[in-house]
Order: sequence, then structure tokens, then C-alpha cells
Amino acid sequence: MSMSFPTSSSPSARQADAGAARLLAQYRAQQAPHAANADAGGSGPIDLVIDGRHRVRLEALPGGGIRVASRLRALPEPGHARDQLVQAIGRLACGTMLASPCACVIDARERAAWLQLTVAAGSTQDIDDAVGELANALAFWTPAVAAA
Repeated sequence: MSMSFPTSSSPSARQADAGAARLLAQYRAQQAPHAANADAGGSGPIDLVIDGRHRVRLEALPGGGIRVASRLRALPEPGHARDQLVQAIGRLACGTMLASPCACVIDARERAAWLQLTVAAGSTQDIDDAVGELANALAFWTPAVAAA
């Protein structure tokens, strides 16, 4: 699995749990020491590109833990096509619930479907494992949602 590390910033990262933010900064330093930090402390979210095709964001959460997420696709405008797509994605999500800790969610603005995994990381290895878990799930979800 190849990864690149463009940097970004996010307002929610500024309110992140301090311990989770430090752990994420350690992960950034270990995985991409050449990358510039997203902010002065290097505790902002990390945007990755896995295998040259999956954009993934790692973000420290306010209550602790790390969210690893990837946008699957935009949703159509409200109407029949959107309803059909959301139902198809829902069926896929129900079918994978027991097999994977990843969840397919609709963003708060109801504009896109995302695949995400939230972990209570205690080490950078836990974060790396979560990235791998999401990458494996994306191998199923990306073509499945494209075909939905």
C-alpha cells in the first residue's frame, strides 16, 4: 500500500482531544517526516492518498480517538435517483455491518456518502491498523457504491 501525505487544516481539529491530537502528530512524524505540519503543532488532520486512488482523512476527535474517513461519492439532488441510491447504499451497509467495523455514513450536509472508522487509538500502530482496515473496506465499497 503506497501513501502520500498532503497537509490540510480543519476547524474541528483545533478542538480535538489533546492526547488524540498528539498521537496523530506522532503518526504524521513516523509516516511522513518530510511533510509539513498542518498547523504549528502538527496536530491537525492528515489527508492521505492510498494506492494512488483513495483519499483518506485522519482526524483527532474532541472526545478522544481518531476518525479515519474517505468520501465514496456525491449524492444526487433530492428526488427519486437520490432515494434509490441511498436505499442501495443502506442495503450494502446492512450487509457488511457484522463483517467490518467501518460504517457508511451520509455527511451532515447530506451531500455525500462516506466510509469511516472511529478508533480509540492508544498507539501509532493502532492508527496504522485503522488506516489498513479502511483501505481494505474501500476495496469493496468503492466499486460497490459506483455500481449502485
